[in-house]
This record gives sequence, C-alpha cells and structure tokens, in this order.
Amino acid sequence: MIGLRIAGNSVLYLVIYAAIVMLVNQALYNWVSDPGLKDWIGDNPGIVMIVSNIIVLAVYLPLLHWQKIMLKDLGFVPVRGGALLLSAGTGVWLGLFIAAFTRLPWIKATFPAISDLVAFVAGGSLIIFVLGSLLLGSMLEEWLFRGMLFHMLTQRLSVLWTVLIQAILFGAVFMNVTVGAFAALGAIIYGVVRAGSDSLWGSIGAHVCSTGTLYIVLQWAGEWQTGTLGLLALTSGLGIAVHLLLLLRVGGGRTEKEQVRDSIIR
Repeated sequence: MIGLRIAGNSVLYLVIYAAIVMLVNQALYNWVSDPGLKDWIGDNPGIVMIVSNIIVLAVYLPLLHWQKIMLKDLGFVPVRGGALLLSAGTGVWLGLFIAAFTRLPWIKATFPAISDLVAFVAGGSLIIFVLGSLLLGSMLEEWLFRGMLFHMLTQRLSVLWTVLIQAILFGAVFMNVTVGAFAALGAIIYGVVRAGSDSLWGSIGAHVCSTGTLYIVLQWAGEWQTGTLGLLALTSGLGIAVHLLLLLRVGGGRTEKEQVRDSIIR
C-alpha cells in the first residue's frame, strides 16, 4: 500500500506539472489575439515557463499542506560545511559543459533538438531569462524532482535508485528520447548534489549556477573553434566529476552520502 501511495503521488505531481505547462502554452500561443503581444511572446518563449511555474507552485503549496509534508521534508534545511560551495562549483562546471558540448558542430548537426533546448533555456530578453530560467525555472525543477519526488521515492528506495528514477522521470517530461536522455544526465548530477549536500538548497544552488554560467558563456561562444569547445567540454566534465566526488566525501548527511558513494564505486 505504501508503494502504491508513493507511486500515485509521484504521478499526481507530474500530471499537475505537465497539465499546467500545456494549458499555459495553449493559452499564450493560441488564445492571445493581439498581434503585438503574440510577437512578443514568440520572441520571449520563456514567459510560458514563468506563468506555468507560478501556477504550479501555487497548486503544490496547498497540496503539500494537505498531505502534511513540510518544507524540511523536501530538503529545505541548511547546507552544512563546504557543501554549498562544492554544489555551486558543480553547477558552474555543468553550465560550462552544456554550453561547450552543445556548440560542437557534430552535436548541433546530429542532435539539433538538444541545441534548440539549450537555446530556449538561454533565450529571450534578460529579464525573461532571469525570472523564467534562472530563478523560477531552477526553483520549480528542484522543488519537484529533487524535493517532492526525491522525498517520496526515498521512503521506499535507496538514494541511488531515487537519483536514477527522478532523473528518468525528468527526462520523460520532454517526450523526446534524445532531449530526454540529455536532460536526464543533468538531473542525475543535480540528484547527486541533492544527496551529497543533504539539502535541496545544494541542488538549487547548483542549478542556478549552471543556468547562469550557460547564459554567460553562450554570449561569448559564437566564434569559438571546435578544438576550444572540445577542450572546454572535456575540462568541465572532469570538473563536474571531481566536485561531485568531493561533495560525496565532505558533504552533508553521512547516510545518504555513503550510500551514493558506495553504489558508484561498486
């Protein structure tokens, strides 16, 4: 029964999120009749996520209250030691990796959907990017996947399985195998940060730093050569690995940290 309840709640959270995003997308792109406003929405697609995330959070808060789930249960607890700095560092390296990797000519030609997703995240005016992708987008994704789902799944599963399943669910939201697989890899990194820091603030910090770094680097990466991009992708990939290992070594709660580290080593 407990397993069914956890599965039911997990599906409920995802259905609420997907339904609101699709409804807002439908409303803004098909129900708005003013030509000037339609053009502005087309130039700033991030407005869809801003409106969606505000509505989703407004629905989640009373739902969590009704389910008697407190914010500390989701991981809104202080980050101990140097875990916050390591989490932020992981995010910076991840943002650099995404920017460099998705700019490689072979990746752009073979997997254009991934490059389009990155362009969407870092697109639009600065204020739309800050409100949509950097702040609300990062907060909502962490709240749902590394907060609500992470809390639910760890009631029955190990931390390792929780990290993997929440990443798979995040990838499934995109309804595209290629984009979903790439997004799931990022979700695994955020999941390890969440477990290693023993706090949702750790993964939120990593997500904000990742998105901010991605935006900044993409402003400069237009003329970078393939060799430079490849070197940056390799270096940043190593940077991510080192920061995650350090986070698992000196980060937050001993129980979660050791489960993830031991599972990875085995």
